[in-house]
Amino acid sequence: MTMLIKVTTTGQSRSGTAAKSGKPYTMATAYAHLPNVPFPQEFSYYCETPQQVQPAGEYECEVVLSIKDGRIGVEVDPRQGRRLSNQSQPAAKAVS
Repeated sequence: MTMLIKVTTTGQSRSGTAAKSGKPYTMATAYAHLPNVPFPQEFSYYCETPQQVQPAGEYECEVVLSIKDGRIGVEVDPRQGRRLSNQSQPAAKAVS
């Protein structure tokens, strides 16, 4: 079963250099529309380059669950999402 959620991207990002590795990074801002939560929740997503920042808009993104170090992880990557049309879409749905 695949769970999809709506994500609203802002097109805004911040870039810098990692203190430990010295490598450049870019973090972009988006909002996740979670089931049974009345307002979208802000989160950041990693981009290897500033060109990977999604343009402002609404996307349908897959929720990826994983186990790492004995803990459940939840990932949503707007870069892998499908851009939604201007029509209102459901906030979350399960696809079998």
